Amino acid sequence: MNSFSPALAFLNLGSGDIVLIMFLCLLMFGSKKLPELAKAFGQSMREFKKAANEVEDNFRTAVQEDDRKKAQAPLPPAPVAPAQPPVQETRPPEKL
Repeated sequence: MNSFSPALAFLNLGSGDIVLIMFLCLLMFGSKKLPELAKAFGQSMREFKKAANEVEDNFRTAVQEDDRKKAQAPLPPAPVAPAQPPVQETRPPEKL
């Protein structure tokens, strides 16, 4: 792994690769435009992270609210077993 930048570690880029990319960016955009691009990139990353955190917070709030509603909901009445008819004794008829 490369220890140049933890943010770029997942790209598996070496120091030479990063220097080459930076040089190409400097050639393409010029030295005056590069700081503006970096600032715009930083702002967009901040906004993206803020939006992602808001979505995560909204999701957590919805889940907690759902759990709270389930906990407060009254339990359904327990099913009542049907009443058994009274048992009648049947005797054989008496012989006379």
